[in-house]
Amino acid sequence: MRRWVKGILFVTAGLFLTLQFSGCAQVATGIEHAKLETSAKMSKTVFLNPVRPDQKTIFVQVKSTSQVPMPNLQSDIVNYLTAKGYEIIQDPYKAHYWLQTNVLYMGKETKHLTMAGALAGGFGGALIGSAFGSGYGKLGAMGVGSMIGTGLGMIAGAAIHVDKYMGIVDVQVKEKVNGNIQAKMTSNLKQGTGTTYHTTRTLNTSYQAYRTRVAAEATQTNMNLKKAIPVLENKIARELAGIF
Repeated sequence: MRRWVKGILFVTAGLFLTLQFSGCAQVATGIEHAKLETSAKMSKTVFLNPVRPDQKTIFVQVKSTSQVPMPNLQSDIVNYLTAKGYEIIQDPYKAHYWLQTNVLYMGKETKHLTMAGALAGGFGGALIGSAFGSGYGKLGAMGVGSMIGTGLGMIAGAAIHVDKYMGIVDVQVKEKVNGNIQAKMTSNLKQGTGTTYHTTRTLNTSYQAYRTRVAAEATQTNMNLKKAIPVLENKIARELAGIF
């Protein structure tokens, strides 16, 4: 009987210690990320030719195919460009530059959707992740007591969580050049199961196009989407304005 009681006390003490350590780790992580952390990166650098002050005119267009849009992204971009001496032009063909963007994603960063994966895909590429299936094989090696203790620790620290949000934007910049540029547009359209419809179109334009992708992330303890959106809008806008 005494051995049984000692065993119960031993397991209880072990669970209590695990609970304490898990809760402390959660609190420590929360404190570490209490201050807002942000970063932004571009998949490829865009170099533009220097222009005269009277040529610092730009047409700005922001679109979104994300379920969570960035409603203030265009106004943030305009504010940064205006501060750098650029005039915003509504008629694209009267502007020396075009800045066209499409918001692809705005939401939580996950192991299947990461900033590094989004940048690796590049303009028009897939939003791939970088940690598929990691860590699942370790579960079977865990002891029952450890699993229960960790679970209790997670419950105790549920009020403290570190959130990471990410915004991904595809970007096209066009620069007016002297003379005309000949470009070919090729389309391969699937027709049924075994047929492909191939078309080629020759274009004459005065604008040289550059394409890249910008991804930004924001990390903070107990941050929600409402707070993350304006932070990421501002971060992406600053990154885009830095091209010019």
